[in-house]
Amino acid sequence: MTISFTDPSLPGQLQQGQVQTRRLQGGVRIRVTSGLVWLTIAGCRDDIWLQPGRCFDYHGRGDAIFEAVNGAAEFTVTPLPPKGCGDDPIRIAKLLPHGLIRWF
Repeated sequence: MTISFTDPSLPGQLQQGQVQTRRLQGGVRIRVTSGLVWLTIAGCRDDIWLQPGRCFDYHGRGDAIFEAVNGAAEFTVTPLPPKGCGDDPIRIAKLLPHGLIRWF
């Protein structure tokens, strides 16, 4: 078994049975682009199985172990946008101090 510690911004490529470890910090999205990935994260009760096109959002910190099952697999780990940075519209009244809105 080979365990590699790699830059989390790089896409992960695994051969059958190969294992890769990454440290997850903050919110991340793990997306599998090909193959079947068995994911174990320190502190999580359950293991996660991801097929192509599926993703898993993780909010926290911990070491993650990725393993390719039944052939080669590819996945990406990308940061999630901070909360409040979504596409939802924000009313200007919520951004201004109370009472200031009447001047507009």
